[in-house]
Amino acid sequence: MDRPARPDDGNPARLIATMVGIVGILLLGSLAWSAVGALFSALGEATSVFSPARPTPTKLVLVVATPTQVVVATAQPTEVPSPAIIATVAPTPATVAPTPTPAVSGRAPWILLPQPAPGARVAPGPMVIEARGRGDAAITSIRLELDGATLSVSLEQRSESTWRGFASTRITAGQHSVRATVIDEEGRTGGYRWTFDAGP
Repeated sequence: MDRPARPDDGNPARLIATMVGIVGILLLGSLAWSAVGALFSALGEATSVFSPARPTPTKLVLVVATPTQVVVATAQPTEVPSPAIIATVAPTPATVAPTPTPAVSGRAPWILLPQPAPGARVAPGPMVIEARGRGDAAITSIRLELDGATLSVSLEQRSESTWRGFASTRITAGQHSVRATVIDEEGRTGGYRWTFDAGP
């Protein structure tokens, strides 16, 4: 039994239909890839819109109103400087050595042999009041006071360390007070006070 003959594959209409189908498939694939690319591009833009952006510095303006004037304070964003190491040198106080005061050596002078003797009783009239000064340094002066009045004193050296001061005066009857003061060349002083009586 004979089989029916197969259609001729070389039919031009069939070839044209096949080529049109292939071109259609390619066009559809190209359109599909373009759509996918557009979708990814839209997703990228949406993501960039919703992503947190870096904050930009803002300017703060504070307005304070007073009865007479308006003060506007503007705060600008400033950069924080990096910490710097500052070396501080404390001044060292200068030490001033105190000037030593020269020490005065030796003792203060003193009075000896007062005349008339302390507690003595003498006759009224002319009299010599005297006292002797002695010290570790030379005596420069001896002062005598009778009943608070200064007498004119003469000074004479009796030895290397002893000086005599004396004064002539007149005394009346009664009790009298004498004060003697001696001064040496170092400026040191010594003194003595005593009393005596004058009467018959």
